Amino acid sequence: MVPPPTGFTNNSRRNFLRASAITGAVLGSPGALTGQQTRTSTDNRGPARNVIFMVSDGMNHGALSAAQQYHRLISGRETEWVKLYRQRPVVRCLAETCSASSIVTDSAAASSAWGGGIRINNGSINVTPDGQQREPLHKKLQQRGWATGLVTTATITHATPAGFAANVDARGDEEVIAQQYLDRRVDVLLGGGQKFFSERMRQAYREAAYDVVTSRSELQQQVHDDRKRLLGIFSDSHIPYTIDRDNVPEIAAHVPTLSEMTKVALARLRHANNGFFLLVEGARIDHAGHANDAAASLHDQLAFDEAIGTVLSFIDAHPDTLLIITTDHGCGGIQFNGVTIDGASGVAGGTYNGTTSMFTKLQGFRRSLEWLKQNNIDGLSGAPLRDALLTHTGLALTDDQVKRSQGLKLSIANVFQEHTSVGWTSAMHTGELVEFCALGPGANLFPPFLRNYEVHQLLLRAWQLA
Repeated sequence: MVPPPTGFTNNSRRNFLRASAITGAVLGSPGALTGQQTRTSTDNRGPARNVIFMVSDGMNHGALSAAQQYHRLISGRETEWVKLYRQRPVVRCLAETCSASSIVTDSAAASSAWGGGIRINNGSINVTPDGQQREPLHKKLQQRGWATGLVTTATITHATPAGFAANVDARGDEEVIAQQYLDRRVDVLLGGGQKFFSERMRQAYREAAYDVVTSRSELQQQVHDDRKRLLGIFSDSHIPYTIDRDNVPEIAAHVPTLSEMTKVALARLRHANNGFFLLVEGARIDHAGHANDAAASLHDQLAFDEAIGTVLSFIDAHPDTLLIITTDHGCGGIQFNGVTIDGASGVAGGTYNGTTSMFTKLQGFRRSLEWLKQNNIDGLSGAPLRDALLTHTGLALTDDQVKRSQGLKLSIANVFQEHTSVGWTSAMHTGELVEFCALGPGANLFPPFLRNYEVHQLLLRAWQLA
């Protein structure tokens, strides 16, 4: 680094370094700010007007790393998340994810920790172990004049969005959650889950001044209509995986991306009188972890990353917005592993030099395991199964690998690892510390280490409501 001019005092030198780093971030310098600089650069910006809370559900550091490396190798660009770390004054933390009943949480307890401010048992939404209902963040904000929105690639009534607005003993009571959203007048609701909204309930939403849309084209017509509440439900259950949406034209024509849903939600909420809270969840990273589906995980993580870019564009025009990006827990323990020999070709690569060529074979995958099962490929065996997997993954399997892949059981992940280097520790949630970062007014409130339930009160402090 070029030294400061001579004659600087120690304080002057510190100020010079701090100003230089912050200026570099604003101008897009690739150099990262130091921890002290990021935690002081937002001290005097006043309260947050808006909070956008982004959750990559089930993401461990391996999923984040895989998305960054894949995007760099295939497109030659960094992910939005990594660029955020390199170019903006981000406060970065490690977060503990325990629930009241376990060191490994489910999404219901994790979201309730954020939305209700205490740890509860796995499986419940804002209901304590002794049966007491915690007031979720939506109700606290609504009482003070803030608007709220929930966007997800799961069913809109799923555990993570519900944790910010609902109270149920069991997370599976999704019809009850749908009714509570209506009764409590959550302003924007976008995701899957048509099966939980009967035609009678949809009509009740319309009578409560909601626009109700069920397709991508209908949603795109809403982007400039920012006065009414909005319910958008685009699939019977969860939104299809991004890898399937990108390769099946019928899905792409009907189902919006997470970024598109986020853009419409922001258009609807930006004129709220006092400001707004918006949850944006990339839910299917978690589902891919349960399925040990590396390609599905990777593409949904990148779709979440695209939504980060949409949010950052909004923040550039609305700097009074606090952005949180995190996850509720890990799932599956995905990791790309170093290899010295390309497992498919048998060619020696030297010390870990076979890793890149194997990892980039994920580029040949065109379908999720979910889609393959829905289209009955799990019922194939022998040559028909080999041909189907070659078509949809680009992998030429040996006879032994085809046999182990039959039924598309979890053991197929081991077969895919032999070609791609990507492996898993389980098909369950994991309990590691997770990524948490904040940008904007109030970001300095978040300490280097925090527990999930502490986030609730810190959000209220960022709004200066506590």
